[in-house]
Amino acid sequence: MTRMRQGRRVLAVSLVGALSSALAVAAPAWAETDAATAALLEQKVEPALLAEVRAEGEAELWVQFHGGPDYSAAFNAETKEEKGAAAVEAAKAFAESSQADLTAELEDEGVEYETYWASSTVKVTGGIDLLETVAAFDEVAEVVDAPEVAPVEPVEEESSFAPAATGWGIDDINAPEVWDQLGVTGEGVVIASIDSGVQYDHPALVEQYRGNNHDGTFTHDYNFYDVEGSCGSAPCDLSNHGTHTVGTMVGDDGAGNQIGVAPGAEWIAVNYYGSSMDSVLLAGQWIVAPTDWAGDNPDPSKAPDIVNNSWGRESPNDPYYQDIVELWYAAGIVPVFAAGNSGPVCGSINSPGSYEHVIAVGAYQSSGTIADFSSRGPGVDGRLKPDVSAPGLGILSSVPGDAYGSQSGTSMAAPHVAGAIALMMEAEPALRGDFDLVYEMLTGSARYAGDDRCGVTADADYIHGHGRIDALAAAQALPDGASGAITGTVTDPDGEPLEDVKLAFDGAFDRKATTGPDGAYTVSFALTGQHAVTVEKFGYQVATGTVTVTADQTAVFNAVLTPLNTTVVTGTVVDGSGHGWPLAATVSSTGGEVSTTTDPITGEFELTVPVGGVELVVEAEYGGYQTVHVTADAPDLLVEVPVATGCTAPGYTFDPLGNGFESTLAPAGWTVVDNGSAEVPWTFDDPFHYGNQTPGSGGFAFARPTGGGVVDTDLVSPVFDLSSAPEPVLTFASDFYGLAPYSQADVSVSVDGGTTWQQAWMTQDASRDTTVTVDLSTWAAADEAQIKFHYYHAYRSGYWWQIDDVLVGGTPTCAPLAGGLVHGTVTDQTGAPVAGAVVTHTASGHHAFSDAEGRYWVFAPGTGSTQLNAVDTESGSATTTVNVVPDAVTEADIVLTPTP
Repeated sequence: MTRMRQGRRVLAVSLVGALSSALAVAAPAWAETDAATAALLEQKVEPALLAEVRAEGEAELWVQFHGGPDYSAAFNAETKEEKGAAAVEAAKAFAESSQADLTAELEDEGVEYETYWASSTVKVTGGIDLLETVAAFDEVAEVVDAPEVAPVEPVEEESSFAPAATGWGIDDINAPEVWDQLGVTGEGVVIASIDSGVQYDHPALVEQYRGNNHDGTFTHDYNFYDVEGSCGSAPCDLSNHGTHTVGTMVGDDGAGNQIGVAPGAEWIAVNYYGSSMDSVLLAGQWIVAPTDWAGDNPDPSKAPDIVNNSWGRESPNDPYYQDIVELWYAAGIVPVFAAGNSGPVCGSINSPGSYEHVIAVGAYQSSGTIADFSSRGPGVDGRLKPDVSAPGLGILSSVPGDAYGSQSGTSMAAPHVAGAIALMMEAEPALRGDFDLVYEMLTGSARYAGDDRCGVTADADYIHGHGRIDALAAAQALPDGASGAITGTVTDPDGEPLEDVKLAFDGAFDRKATTGPDGAYTVSFALTGQHAVTVEKFGYQVATGTVTVTADQTAVFNAVLTPLNTTVVTGTVVDGSGHGWPLAATVSSTGGEVSTTTDPITGEFELTVPVGGVELVVEAEYGGYQTVHVTADAPDLLVEVPVATGCTAPGYTFDPLGNGFESTLAPAGWTVVDNGSAEVPWTFDDPFHYGNQTPGSGGFAFARPTGGGVVDTDLVSPVFDLSSAPEPVLTFASDFYGLAPYSQADVSVSVDGGTTWQQAWMTQDASRDTTVTVDLSTWAAADEAQIKFHYYHAYRSGYWWQIDDVLVGGTPTCAPLAGGLVHGTVTDQTGAPVAGAVVTHTASGHHAFSDAEGRYWVFAPGTGSTQLNAVDTESGSATTTVNVVPDAVTEADIVLTPTP
């Protein structure tokens, strides 16, 4: 998985043809010594990329730069058109300056490359010599591999040539009421689509296409970008996805098929559909400055008001597209992104939907409840995501072939929001070019759901966000009355500008603003009258004041913030549920202004914070722990972090037996048995991407024949003391999709080490999305019991059994197991970290995976000398001996030996 840091710009270099030794870029005269070069590679190059270059001889390089464009002029511009022109100018200026030295070196060496300005990107494929050259430039912050991006595919679809009429989603968000009561349909607003393309002459879309000259001819220049080079001489759809999403935004054939939220708006499109990072960068660049059909002569004045995106990565914290989003934000373009179809797991929000300056959309069904597949928050640093939810299950819209079809997914929900924003912009032109005001009106008028399964804030939750959108309420949210604007600058006592200062204007209509790199801010819409102002920035004293806004005028409010004194806070972060061992954790202020990590072996940390008791957020790197908030009001803090409800923290288990199957491998102590079938037995990694269909959430155990025939498989628990259970009862979440008499699911109990089994529960009839309770009183006295889940199916494929949240005893008591924690790093023979290695405690089966830096942590039951085994398919394997200390952390680094 590619990691790319925010605030740095990307450069990718691609050499046409083989890079011969003659063209291999040698180290320039100013190159560092060998030792220094090696240090630079370790510091700046992503470990996986460095390993690829060493193994393959060359790779595609993407380089990130320090700094970024200065968008101050764009933020201070008055109109959307002026914002766009200024933003494009700033992005191009930064690209030219940041790329200049490196591209000059590449030209001197005869290496071909392409340049992109929206994310300061250039394109080279090369080996270790070129990598050393790139890393030696001071402007370069990091070199990574090209991230893989993909569309957010529908979870189901059905096409038909039958008319669609008005879909339930259009009615649910009250779009017809906007048309009828306000006379607003989105006229004058332009929505862009980055998707698979569009059948531009579809009856429901052709009139709304901005390239339609309405005289029988079409102008595709500046209105459609064939970034994939697959359409020929006219727009096309590479699948049917883009035609469907655009239909939900603007579709109306004039004959009763009102499938679009804003049928009066115009659309333009790019046919990017998950092919490459190059394409998605070009697509983002085109949105802010559309070009002619050949991709030339960019014109920011033809940029859209809104851009809908139904693609991303299944990672909430990957800022690979941050540069483009910030460019759109500066240009006054409102980005809408599908949240992703990675639910129902909490924290499954996709990026770029996880970014700050986008509107991420979850999907709900006609009942108003969230769709099971809809990705959930929280996002990075606890950020509220998704922002809102919209209809996304069984959505009727246009599909290629002049047809209509039903599809489901958050990619169907997002265009409802894009269309609703178009209605808002026609109803209130002051919203054009103002993302913050659009966001405030859209989220403030949403119907709050209050679904607390992934957590809640004061007025939102991490499943629906601020709630289900209401187009009528959003279009009427901006209050009536005379208005003006407010602008100003915030500095420190020396006159230096302060960035990211938060200003709150309390008046008849409250407004907020944040300063840019130059310390300046602009509130483009504020009702007339006096506003009380509060000015805040971490590490500075709060400032207050007043400003008076007059009609059609721009009021000025400047502020000077005084720094607070600071102090050094030290502390130790430890487990707080029984083991007490030190924790590897991140300790940061609530807004992330200052942050550090603990020593993973001692749990100690040190952080400089303002005097006065700053609140700190402590997040353990090990899964299964709660997030803790503490006040830094003492010089030496002891932070005890309890395990989370699911009891998935290393070294803990439900007493006497329980499991939520959160790992992609069989849990420690559990055994999978294949009873002679030719099909796949129990698995834990959702191989068919069905998602959790049980009442549980997250991971689950799953069995299904893959191609018909017979599957006969057991999932056997470890031995446990049933006599210690508060109640002799078994409960588990189940989704049994069976067909009697060809399918059977049953549970058996053994009290003699698995020699004999007695059936305790059985079904042959389908039993979907239910919690099963099994009476175990017959075996209540057993101190060495086992449970077996047996699945048999002898028909065709398409049936399955999922189980989750297995619990014995009735009460979910999370208890520590005797043992210690082992923490270390997995490297290959060159010393490069190995990501994705499986590290297993051989005696117990407890296992873990190394992260991108090669770090791992695994629980080892017992005490004293024991063995760990590490395996990676590419780098090899190794076995090491460690001395486990109970309730402590033992350090053990592992070097893999290549497999012969």
